[in-house]
Amino acid sequence: MPAGDSVQVIRRRFSGSEGPRVAIVAGIRGDTPEGMRVAHQVCGVLEGCHEALLGTVDVYPCVNPLAAHRATRNWPFFDQDLNRLFPGRPNGHAPDVVAHALTEDVRGADVVIELRGAHPSFAEAPQAHVRRGDTHAAELAKSANVNVVWARDPSIASGATFAAQFPGVISLEGGTGNRLTPGVGRALGEGILNLLNVLKVLPDKELPFHWATLQRPMVVEDTQVHRIRAARSGFFLPEASPWDDVAVGDVLGQVVDPSTGALQETVLAPLPGKVLAVREQPVVFSGSMVIRMVEHVDV
Repeated sequence: MPAGDSVQVIRRRFSGSEGPRVAIVAGIRGDTPEGMRVAHQVCGVLEGCHEALLGTVDVYPCVNPLAAHRATRNWPFFDQDLNRLFPGRPNGHAPDVVAHALTEDVRGADVVIELRGAHPSFAEAPQAHVRRGDTHAAELAKSANVNVVWARDPSIASGATFAAQFPGVISLEGGTGNRLTPGVGRALGEGILNLLNVLKVLPDKELPFHWATLQRPMVVEDTQVHRIRAARSGFFLPEASPWDDVAVGDVLGQVVDPSTGALQETVLAPLPGKVLAVREQPVVFSGSMVIRMVEHVDV
């Protein structure tokens, strides 16, 4: 660090007999507490069944502790988004060194799972992200107790993200930006444990729930995910919630003038489907995304 002290990034290793190695990484950004909570929940279960594990599970509960303490996205002092610095540099500043060390430490894992939280401005349904065309990761992600598996094309910036450094990464997210959401942490925690069971790392008898209670998600690609944007500036007042069913023409929310309360725009659903994300930070400008939807598809 600039003052000469150091920051520890903790790895918790749970290992039994021979088997695959699974890496679970949370808290790359400091404003994703839901992922950090899930990591600690998973550790709590694994602590009681070391000897029963058929493999190794490495859990990194909080990769960016300084940002987490301040509930901010970026690494403090350097004001850098750690998830735009991978694979990092061994001789750079502190965030670069952490990105490099994490990349090298995770390298060689058979399965890599990244735990995120919702975007700071949104509430989101539990979801898994995989690379489009990675049918193995998509099939595995269907066991993660999420509403939807989104097979995504890479973005311009994705090459510098943690998930881009390894094949077959599954990224889990959901909940409300920079907050904990009732039910979401439990859903994602059970999803992680179920994934470990599907991978035959965690035996059936160690699951603290029955697999039949888990959700069976739909799988969608980018063409089936639609971003609904405001046409006018103002305050967005949502009338839909994550994973609501909507039909064409249903009211998703309104944009009002914050000074007068005058209605500026009524945001309507352009297609039938499910609400994937809802904007909760109300200040919007023309072109701001207010809703993300997925088309109805056969599960």
